[in-house]
Amino acid sequence: MESTKRATTLEYALLGLLDQGPHSGYGLRRIFALTPLGHFSDSPGAIYPALRRLLARRWVAARVPQGGRRRQELRISVRGRGALVAWLRLPVTAADVKSDPDRLLLRFAFMGQTLPAAAIRAFLREYEHRMTSQFEGLRRHHGEHAHTWTLTGRLAFECGLAQHEAQVAWARRAAQALGRTKGKA
Repeated sequence: MESTKRATTLEYALLGLLDQGPHSGYGLRRIFALTPLGHFSDSPGAIYPALRRLLARRWVAARVPQGGRRRQELRISVRGRGALVAWLRLPVTAADVKSDPDRLLLRFAFMGQTLPAAAIRAFLREYEHRMTSQFEGLRRHHGEHAHTWTLTGRLAFECGLAQHEAQVAWARRAAQALGRTKGKA
């Protein structure tokens, strides 16, 4: 299997969408434009080069359907699905939590269509553990240094603390919800 480090987050988002069913490049752009995935660029200059890289890796296959429209229909390949599953199964690291928690939530969003509930619960336990550790470290830092900060600096830091605390609480609620499921989530 190819390394999961070679693909970008956008490429994995495209694989996750194609794992839900076939789409044209234009259809994928529309999804990015009209859904919460909008924080990715829906521009042709972002989407089409990513799709070309996926095609070159043979993670995606294309065909031109019969009929009036000549848009390529893109489908995830067996190889692409393997890469997607490997990405979804990556461990949650402290670096992930610190630098790119949105990428972790994107992985989580695609897990329900691919991974069994037990694997998703394991992800959430790791996520909660890492996020709690990060939160406790930030809280200690706040306690030791906040008295030296400007009011606005302290308030901004406290906003980040509240966001971390909310993510820990969310992980606990999500794990409870998944605890009531059998099989796929």
